[in-house]
Amino acid sequence: MAFIAKAIETTGIVDTQRRLLLNESLPVAKSTPVRIIVMVTDKKEDNSACLPQSEDYVSQLAGLHKEVWQDIDTDAYLKQERDAWE
Repeated sequence: MAFIAKAIETTGIVDTQRRLLLNESLPVAKSTPVRIIVMVTDKKEDNSACLPQSEDYVSQLAGLHKEVWQDIDTDAYLKQERDAWE
């Protein structure tokens, strides 16, 4: 007998009574057994793993690590990389 599993990613919080409260409804039938894996952060102030994630990943990643490119002429860098392809 084959077992087919479907992964569903969502976010939520664990309340003071240690109940898991999800930020959205799960697309499963009522009373369906599920396996739960909880990802928690070490620091209370770092809740980025628990925040709702955008489905527009381009917007979500825009500007990430921009300080790395701060002193680099990106046009010259891209030209150098493209010239290396030929």
